[in-house]
Amino acid sequence: MSAHKVSYEKWRDAITSLDLKQCPTCILFSKEQQLPLEQHQNEKCGYGRLKSSHSYEGQPKSQNFGIFYNQYESRLTKFIRCDLREEAEKLYKLIQDDCSQKPRLIISIYGGAKYFQMNERLEKEFMRGIIEAATIADGWILTNGLSRGIGKLVGEAILQDRTLNGGSKDLVSIGLAKWGSLPEETRELLSKKFTSQKNAIQNGAKEEDHEFPREILKTTDAATIERHLTYMVLFDDGKLSGYICDEQRRMFVQEATNDKNKCYAVTVIVEGGKNTLEVILNDLKDSRPVVIIDGSGRIADVLSDLLKRHPER
Repeated sequence: MSAHKVSYEKWRDAITSLDLKQCPTCILFSKEQQLPLEQHQNEKCGYGRLKSSHSYEGQPKSQNFGIFYNQYESRLTKFIRCDLREEAEKLYKLIQDDCSQKPRLIISIYGGAKYFQMNERLEKEFMRGIIEAATIADGWILTNGLSRGIGKLVGEAILQDRTLNGGSKDLVSIGLAKWGSLPEETRELLSKKFTSQKNAIQNGAKEEDHEFPREILKTTDAATIERHLTYMVLFDDGKLSGYICDEQRRMFVQEATNDKNKCYAVTVIVEGGKNTLEVILNDLKDSRPVVIIDGSGRIADVLSDLLKRHPER
């Protein structure tokens, strides 16, 4: 039995045992409302989806989890697509049980979700610093899971450490993203791969059944998933646009840092726009330290400048 097949079955069994919520499916259009194709092919529901893209009844038929092995980097990433309202306690337990490690530190690295550029010296120091902190403290890294902006920078830091130093093998990195914000091609590739893995397990899985979709590895679409992380949690609210708010990250961190887990948390802000303020506000309300990277741009620099002018605050 292949190692990937064992990993898949362990991941499948863990997800099944937690009885996670089904991903939402819009059934606005019923069978009784079906019209000739030419009359409704451009009709959309409130979520912005074409009528032809809907299931008419019952539960979603698609598979909602899988594992992908990147043979070029000897890296395994585990995926779960779940309801936006899923309990943080279950998701934390899923990852903790799977990696057999309770974190002593949670590092949330957030900020610019799109392209930005730091000066070379600052970028190198940042990339080295976050890996050192997470490794020394048995920490988990949380980020937005996208292959652009801060998510891409975190992924590059993990890849660089693994390539140059042979490190990051046991470093737990988690992407928290919204299913509907991913490009349509990425969603289709993931759904197809999830389903094919399920069928392969039932019919005798091969190593290639668990390989990362090559189209994602080679894509130039920066909005796709960051492929260097350990886990990808894809939250689904049925909508095919927008980004998740900070509530999912906040609740996950709260679960990890409750008294019984003896874990601390810190948030690192790099660049960022107005949505980054929600992350900062949530952490300050929960009395968690926030580190702002001065010189990284936009909101980070604005806040850094204010703190320099008013250090007493």
